[in-house]
Amino acid sequence: MKKLVMALVALAAIVAVATPALAEFKVNGYYRLQATGQSLTPAENTESFIDNRLRLMATNTLNDNISVVYFAEIDTPWGEQSKSSIGNGGQVGTDGVNVETKNAYVHFKLPDTSWSVRTGLLGWGTGNPFESLVVHDDMAGINVVGDMGPIKTNFVYSKFNEGVRDAWDDIDFYGLNLGIKASDTVGLTGFLGYLDNNAADNTNMYVGLNGDVKIADIGLEAFILYKNQSSDLTGGVEGSAYAADLKGKIKMPFGNIKAHVAYFSADDDATDKNTFDPSYGAFEYHNDNLMIFLTDVYYNNGSQGALALKNAAYAGYGLMFLTVSGDVKLGNDMYAKYGAGYFTATDDKVDGGPVSKAGKDLGFEVDAMIGKKFAEKYDVSLRGAYGVMGDFYKVGAVDADDVFKVVAMVNVGF
Repeated sequence: MKKLVMALVALAAIVAVATPALAEFKVNGYYRLQATGQSLTPAENTESFIDNRLRLMATNTLNDNISVVYFAEIDTPWGEQSKSSIGNGGQVGTDGVNVETKNAYVHFKLPDTSWSVRTGLLGWGTGNPFESLVVHDDMAGINVVGDMGPIKTNFVYSKFNEGVRDAWDDIDFYGLNLGIKASDTVGLTGFLGYLDNNAADNTNMYVGLNGDVKIADIGLEAFILYKNQSSDLTGGVEGSAYAADLKGKIKMPFGNIKAHVAYFSADDDATDKNTFDPSYGAFEYHNDNLMIFLTDVYYNNGSQGALALKNAAYAGYGLMFLTVSGDVKLGNDMYAKYGAGYFTATDDKVDGGPVSKAGKDLGFEVDAMIGKKFAEKYDVSLRGAYGVMGDFYKVGAVDADDVFKVVAMVNVGF
């Protein structure tokens, strides 16, 4: 009995000592379950599937200046094998090999300064100021953040691809965001990006400028983003392209409403590549409540959408669109979201490319979502989208079929 009492006392002492350390450890992330029915490519058969995702970010704060972060993702679509077909995954029996590492880094804050450094596998991107264009992804690298007077500095270096270790064939990326508040209502953000592809002896240079104005409940924001590609090879691919964006947002007692226009230049020179290439990360334009022509913000292993970007802007046809979106507070922890947009290419033919499309009209889309939160965290929703496909997708004399996507979702953030 005495030994048992002593053991319990020792265990209590260990717990008492460990408790402060445990208080510095936290886990956050989300669980997301989606049942989807969709047909997002003209003439495609309707798909139906259930998609399951769990993301866990564990942060162990060692002291005021050092923390270690591990971010994992577990995808188990119901009835399907794990990625790489290792184990049953979401099939009967489960037991799949399905834990993926998104991030693994150390975050170090320089004592008594605004500067901090992250090294390892980390997330970095151009984010909302530039609609996640160019880069929005997880990567191996070093990220330095801090203030230079009134300028907020965010720099990243990443090795996208090592290639062969004993050859100069790697792909390196350098990114720099610079932000400044010109006044209480005006902000400016600049972006410089440099992608050095040593394997192909070419480089991509990106330059962007974003400005936003907020007065009371009205906000205006605009950016322009320029890309130049050059090559050291004789006869190598070169060219330039740009994107321009303007949005206005009004905050109302019952919710928010936003109007949004954007433009991507077309490839108008057969001798160069004047195309705004796809971004790294595939999460661009996810804030317009659309799921077909722009990115579905909630997509897991299903379709991203973004047809307007993939089929037109990134393919050299250029792009112009207008969207209206917003959200409504319904009370009793219920909410609604909506979105609508019209999309058109700026040219029906890529210069020097394939034959002309039947037209420039990509089509239009309407979306709606309604949801309710139970016990503050258990978010249940239903959302749907319908896309009317324009003559850009016409094949010969045959009009393209309209497309749709419907999703029932349980989403729990923590």
